[in-house]
Amino acid sequence: MRNLLRLPALAAVLITLGVSGCASDQSSSKPAPTAETANATEGRATWYGPGLYGNKTASGEVLKEGTMTAAHSSLPLGTEVKVTRLDTDESVTVVINDRKPYKEGTVIDLAHGAADALDIDDDGTANVSIEVMD
Repeated sequence: MRNLLRLPALAAVLITLGVSGCASDQSSSKPAPTAETANATEGRATWYGPGLYGNKTASGEVLKEGTMTAAHSSLPLGTEVKVTRLDTDESVTVVINDRKPYKEGTVIDLAHGAADALDIDDDGTANVSIEVMD
């Protein structure tokens, strides 16, 4: 009977050791890459523009024809991003100044100027790599 009374205390000690052991392992390892923390990620790029010229972006800037800007769901506004079209290896640098609705597989929504520079405007979408610039 005496050993049964010790069982909850022993379980509590083992759980505490297990949790603290996991926590120390996680703090020494790097976080898993995500769109917010990874240096580069791949996915689909879409574009927007002509019907929205003159509207304010999330940053407060007015969207103008030919801008080299983009919308992203989580990167901080003002972040410079290198966008490379994977099938042609052409790239442009854009500034994130707007937010986009999340769509599965879409990693960035380019303003028409950037889409035109990558020749995405006719196709509507392209597979790209995006890399946050330092």
